[in-house]
Amino acid sequence: MALPCVLRPRASSPIWAETIDVSEGGMSVRAARPLRADETVEFDLAGTPEDHVQGRATVLRLHAPRVYGLRFERLAEPMRKRLLELVGG
Repeated sequence: MALPCVLRPRASSPIWAETIDVSEGGMSVRAARPLRADETVEFDLAGTPEDHVQGRATVLRLHAPRVYGLRFERLAEPMRKRLLELVGG
């Protein structure tokens, strides 16, 4: 599922990304700039305006150059519900 995504690391400017896969627990993204393992980022995942999901995620691993696995951290309940609707869960 390819969706536009913006990642906001604490110590740098926003990073544009696109999802490769999204699930209830996390997502794989292709990022325009490198990320660090164990880095926490704020994310803004855009489906339609009604399906817009924001939250925090931790970078778990590098799959390929600039392709990362991220785990969602404590999504607020309204965001979790939107995410489930978005991924069909």
